[in-house]
Amino acid sequence: MKTFELPKSISSLAEELQIIQMVWQGASVQIPKFAIYAIIEKPIFDKVVFRNGRKIGLLHFDRYKIPVLDPFQANIDFHPNFALIISHSRGNRFGLYGYPADNIESNIQLSCSHGSVSRIVRDYV
Repeated sequence: MKTFELPKSISSLAEELQIIQMVWQGASVQIPKFAIYAIIEKPIFDKVVFRNGRKIGLLHFDRYKIPVLDPFQANIDFHPNFALIISHSRGNRFGLYGYPADNIESNIQLSCSHGSVSRIVRDYV
């Protein structure tokens, strides 16, 4: 498995990684707090669409249409308690997508030297 280190711009600012732990249908997922754009309580989908055989909820905010995807590649079948909106970028392009959550815990910190840090951040750096 390829390991990833925190970018110097982040690791030089903190000795601990702040994470959001979300629980969706009984499974926990840890997401670095720096990747979270917003947390929406009781989101209501403006539209539900099918893409690649999956049911996806869409949230509309001004000029943004944010897809909310099941992190385990299942269908979105009901309104979750929360939607974690995650930012991503490729080159100079910026985008948002969301994960549904039944519960979230936002006060978790790990030392940057903890063995789980590289696994938690690898999809977000």
